[in-house]
Formats: sequence, C-alpha cells, structure tokens
Amino acid sequence: MIVVTEAWIFNGPIQYLLATVFVAMFIGISYLFVKKVQDLEIQLVVLKEKNSVLKTESENLKRKVELLEISYKQFVDRSEENKIEDAKQDTPKVAFYANTVTDHVNLGVHRTLVFGNVITNIGNCYHNSTGSFVPKVSGIYIVNVQILCSPGYELRTELVVEGVVKGTHYIGDSTHYSNGGGMAVVHVDAGDCVWVRVATADGENDIAWESSFSGFLLYSDS
Repeated sequence: MIVVTEAWIFNGPIQYLLATVFVAMFIGISYLFVKKVQDLEIQLVVLKEKNSVLKTESENLKRKVELLEISYKQFVDRSEENKIEDAKQDTPKVAFYANTVTDHVNLGVHRTLVFGNVITNIGNCYHNSTGSFVPKVSGIYIVNVQILCSPGYELRTELVVEGVVKGTHYIGDSTHYSNGGGMAVVHVDAGDCVWVRVATADGENDIAWESSFSGFLLYSDS
C-alpha cells in the first residue's frame, strides 16, 4: 500500500519552481554582468582613443611652446641689439688728438701749449689756434698729455679745466730727451675750456714736436 504524504505533494513542484527562478535569476545576472563588462570594454577603448588624442595634442602644444620660446628669445635678442644700436646712435662722439707745439722754445710760466697739428678732431671741439679743447657735451672725459723735452732742459706743465689744475707733469734730463705727462679722468661741462700750460720753467726750455694732447668722451651726463 502506497502512502502519499503532504511533503511529497508540495515539495516537488516548489523545488522545481525555485530552481527555475534561481536559474532565471542567474542567467539574468550573468547577462547583466556580461553587458556591463562589454560596456566597460567599450568605455576603455574610447578612453584609450581619447588618451591618444590628448597625447597628440600635448605633443603639438609642446612643440608650439618650444617655437614660442624660440620666437621670444629671438625677439628679446633683437630688442637688446636694437637698444645697443640706439644707444650707440644716441651717444655723442667726441675725440681729439693733436701734436707739434707751435711755440716750443723758452716758454714762460702759464704759457698755453698750442698743439697745432690736428690728427683727430671728432666733434670739432679742439681748437688748434688756441690749444684749447671746448666740448659741447657734459660728461666724463679721458685726457692725456705727453711732453717730450730736449736734453738739458727742465719743465713742469699742468692740465687745466676751466682755470682749475687737474694734473701736473714733470719733464727734465741733463743728457737725454725726457718724456713726461699723464692721463686724467675728469668731468667737463659743456662749454668748459681744457688746456695745457707751463707751470714752472728754468728760464730756457725746448719742447719736441712729438709732444701731444688728446682726449675723448668716456660717457655723457645724460
């Protein structure tokens, strides 16, 4: 005799139904998972493409920056060159050199030495008729005096700027030609007179023609 229990009647179909639901859920979840993975793979491909594009743009920008840096450097260099060139053009040019003292024998005290032979006179500020240098530009000047005296004579000279002694020189030897003089760095205003004169003498003197008076503008006040 077969006995049919309540558990046998209900447990079999319920278990089948639950298994069916579980399988369906598993399939659905698997599908969603696969779909999500596929979406992520697609997004990864897109990101790689964007990254490649960004990398290319970055390299292009880097090259543009390098070109801009080169262009800027060239611009700065040209600007500096232009400034130097403008400064050269704006800087006044003053220079002179003269030799051969016109009156060179037995010169008395405070007698101006007139260097009559003009070799250089840029700016036309040296006057060989008076022996004076009268600049048209205020500034710092380099002035050089060289005196050659015949043997047996003694002489002292002075560099004078607008009546003020700025330098002294001694020349003298009993048996040989003697050379004396010096260089001075002096400020001279436009219109000031600069000259060389006898400071003291032994009564007789003879200045050789190789003696010279020269100078140039180092830089102007403006």
